[in-house]
Amino acid sequence: HLDTHFGHSGAHAAEPGPFVPEFARTLRPHASALAEGAESEDPPHQAGDHDKSETVRGAEDLKQLEGSEVRVDLLNNNNSQYYGDFALGDPAQRFTAVFDTGSGITWVPGSACKSDTCSEHHRFSVEGSKSFEELDPVRADGTIHYGTGQVEYVDGRDTLTFCDSHTDPGCHGVKAKRLKVPTQPFGMSTNQTDYPFRILPFDGILGLAPSASGGSVMHALKKTNALERNLFGVYLSEDTHRSGSISFGGIERAHIAPKSPLTWHKIQNDQEWTLAMKDILVDGKPLHICDDRPDGTCPAVVDTGSSLITGPTGEVEKLLSTVRLKDDCSNLAKLPTVSIRLADKDGVLTDYPLTPQEYTLKSLEEVPQTGNAEYLKEFPVLGGASDAVPQVRPRCDPGLGVMDVPGRKWVIGDTFLRRYYSIYDDDRGRVGFAKSVHPDEAAQEAPPPASPADSAKAASLGP
Repeated sequence: HLDTHFGHSGAHAAEPGPFVPEFARTLRPHASALAEGAESEDPPHQAGDHDKSETVRGAEDLKQLEGSEVRVDLLNNNNSQYYGDFALGDPAQRFTAVFDTGSGITWVPGSACKSDTCSEHHRFSVEGSKSFEELDPVRADGTIHYGTGQVEYVDGRDTLTFCDSHTDPGCHGVKAKRLKVPTQPFGMSTNQTDYPFRILPFDGILGLAPSASGGSVMHALKKTNALERNLFGVYLSEDTHRSGSISFGGIERAHIAPKSPLTWHKIQNDQEWTLAMKDILVDGKPLHICDDRPDGTCPAVVDTGSSLITGPTGEVEKLLSTVRLKDDCSNLAKLPTVSIRLADKDGVLTDYPLTPQEYTLKSLEEVPQTGNAEYLKEFPVLGGASDAVPQVRPRCDPGLGVMDVPGRKWVIGDTFLRRYYSIYDDDRGRVGFAKSVHPDEAAQEAPPPASPADSAKAASLGP
């Protein structure tokens, strides 16, 4: 078992700029006593995962947003990162990257990087693209520092293309509709640390911060009017054998639970998908985590590039002390429900609950020294007489952690975004959440339509 999740959990680049995620070690929870004292009365709030009213909140918006320009599958790497395909240059050079709402920077390995780490991934060739442009004026080489490594890069600009994973996989379709960004700035790495990049299955990062962040893909999409609606929806799968997806220009209602409300939240910074987090609740009880912050709210970045929900030292301990998860998963059913409370676009508080199964990363690991196999030199002998089948056991790791970043931001990462479909509306500066439905879940069906006889009976009864 690798005790490190190679998902990146919010950090900043060395130079000032938009929020850039980092590949970071998952920190184990440390016990901390809850704040003492009587709790104040819980303020009025609404549920983010269901709506019992006859007219479901946001239903009309979901209907109007259905459909997309291009849909890209997001492969699930052990519930730690979600990455998809795109192309750069003319002719197209194909890459994979984490589609990252927590970053305003796009980078891929460059041909000038000669290390094994780069050569084992796709590298961009400047000479191989007739549409490549150097940035003018040419900037100094850049460096992005991550929690467990760094990337050095040079800047360029070229055409970026998204191809629909269903109608145009690999950009091999004929007359397929594609989403093109003619002048996307991006970095080409000249050096990358072996750890963690060598063992990661994707090539780089594709930054999807709001369009006010000049390096973001959304900036170029909006500038060129490539989309009728400058928004995108993200579905993250919970099953590592199934893919998620990102839908540009619209949403996929098939990934949203029937009767789920859609709640919109204003972003607090036009260069980040940062929302106002009011508090975190444990089994419905507020922890008063943000009471001492300005306006009583904590800034929380919605980050598809982060594996976990994280908070800064001095605040997150209140949460972690209530979630004493055992490695062997033996107490999973006894853990509490954790809810994130956000202020919506009208200031109304909305609670988004997560069950213990939803905020826990569960896997299987091999029990040490329980298996062996025969070998003939370096080749395994299958079915050998002395072979012993190794034992496996469940392992649980928390999807919550500690992360100290500038601005003392919280990070709402994949732990949350697997449960809630997220919509990033750049035109209106807001993020929307609706409860996701996964293939293995029994979706709550809408009631059958009333028969003509029932309708006539209801009419005769009157109001």
